[in-house]
Amino acid sequence: MSRAKLTFSIIFLLFSIIFTFNHHLGFSVGDTILSKVGLLPYTTTYVRGVHITLFIGLGMLVCSYFITRKLLGSSFPRLASKLWLMVLVIVLSYSFITDKVMYVVKWNATGTNAVSYVQNQSSCMYDVVDDGDTLASCYLIIKNYSGQLVVAMVKPDLARSYRNQDDPLYESLSSVELKPVRIEIEPRSTFAGQLAFSGLAGSPLPFQGKLHDIVLDIGIEGQNIVFDYEMP
Repeated sequence: MSRAKLTFSIIFLLFSIIFTFNHHLGFSVGDTILSKVGLLPYTTTYVRGVHITLFIGLGMLVCSYFITRKLLGSSFPRLASKLWLMVLVIVLSYSFITDKVMYVVKWNATGTNAVSYVQNQSSCMYDVVDDGDTLASCYLIIKNYSGQLVVAMVKPDLARSYRNQDDPLYESLSSVELKPVRIEIEPRSTFAGQLAFSGLAGSPLPFQGKLHDIVLDIGIEGQNIVFDYEMP
């Protein structure tokens, strides 16, 4: 057995898992890679249609698994027979592992570097009325990986979350100025819950609706960061 071939096959197997399955932010490295090279991870829009990343990743995973199992079998038959179980454990715990790794990576982080946002599990119910008054109730998940209390001012961007720039509603949502809401996140903990926002639309188009994958502006200690993972 070639040690170099075995090492490569194991790396290929681990990469296949990382490429295919969702990490702590709710999407996969493969989604990001395909988006960066101009390809859609889904056949239509994010979290809709056929998940192309999954099909590509599962193909790589099957190939890398059988190659690794074959190379292990010649010298470590008992280990080869248990490979499927090891792969299953890694796959099932992958999101949990990546989340815990972030607590180590950002142990001494401060400001906006201390937080992450789970965008694809967020949503907002909004209501724009005739006089421009706008209300939004949003479910958000924000993680504080640092060892310090984080005091943040958060504000959803309804227009960028809507994304359909050819729709008249986009112009109305673009004119909405919501007031930020203050939240406190304990050290190494997660905020997950509903927040109520209010504001005014400069070009009101009376409408009620619900948005997903919310683009979020977070301000901490005078620094601002806009979380938009731009998944198509």
